Amino acid sequence: MYVCICHAVTEDDVRGRITAGAASVKEVRAACGMPPGCGSCTKRLCALVSERRAPDLLADDLSGTLAGLDAEVGTAA
Repeated sequence: MYVCICHAVTEDDVRGRITAGAASVKEVRAACGMPPGCGSCTKRLCALVSERRAPDLLADDLSGTLAGLDAEVGTAA
């Protein structure tokens, strides 16, 4: 399904950019080559970005750490 009809960007395109590391609507727009336009895609973009961020936030709550954070925190040098 198209997310942005102005630039022919699909949900698969958006999800691919999110998987590749785009973490915000602004980053997804840039990665997909979507300059600001009519704005009809903004709501759906927000939903798709939120879908990806929600599991990370849940993992943070369950583990007490930040999801995706590899560095150890609080170790003395």
